Amino acid sequence: MVFAKVAGGVLFLLIACFAAVPLLPAAFANDVQPNGKKVHPLDPPPPPSTKDCTHAQKVEILHECGGYIKEHGPITIPMNDSPCCNVVRNVPNHGMVCIYNLLTTSEKNMYNPRRFKFSLRNLCGLQC
Repeated sequence: MVFAKVAGGVLFLLIACFAAVPLLPAAFANDVQPNGKKVHPLDPPPPPSTKDCTHAQKVEILHECGGYIKEHGPITIPMNDSPCCNVVRNVPNHGMVCIYNLLTTSEKNMYNPRRFKFSLRNLCGLQC
């Protein structure tokens, strides 16, 4: 009997304290950003920024430099004044790593990553 009175008193205190402290629903939901926009907690992260290079530049690099950057078969080394080097120089910051990151998985298997990311810059007279 005494235990029931003590337990009832503790429960009463917990309920009274809980009611006295206002709780904001969003404080525990973790689904509201500072700007007030709700975001689903399982939303995927945004894609990596590609503001330094574009899909069109990727297509040009693959077309003009494909003979050098391909993984297998005979390679054709581009000259400094070649269309390949001209296209490489048109990419902002000469970002061949950025272009390489735009490749699909199957495209990455077709091209040599070292030649793609680093050698093109050297052959076209650009510093890494």
